[in-house]
Amino acid sequence: MPLLWKVSHLDRMVICVSEDVVTLEDFRGYLAALKKERALSFPKIFVATHGQSGLGPGDRQKLAALLTSFLEIDGLGPFAVVAGSQRNDELAAVFMSLAAVRRPMRVFPDIHAARKWLDSRPAG
Repeated sequence: MPLLWKVSHLDRMVICVSEDVVTLEDFRGYLAALKKERALSFPKIFVATHGQSGLGPGDRQKLAALLTSFLEIDGLGPFAVVAGSQRNDELAAVFMSLAAVRRPMRVFPDIHAARKWLDSRPAG
């Protein structure tokens, strides 16, 4: 499975790790699981260091539309992407291209910097 995630209701945090090629269907499954867990509004860390984008033509627009629909209904928490020190820019670029989806988002070299940024944000 290219996306592995853990929802912590106690910490109000989601951590997702990407491995292998990640497709639009993988993202849809991830978002559906977060909706079911009522965790869409939680801060999220997405570790993209070992993942690769498998999005086809037009998939970014479909993903942006899906995120926008969740934003309007449930809200979306801040999103920290860990690209690693070697910068996995391929998968991180997917998220940066979704900047039109209004929510705090930044790319970090490591999970510690990502967590520090999320922890410094006001609780929402």
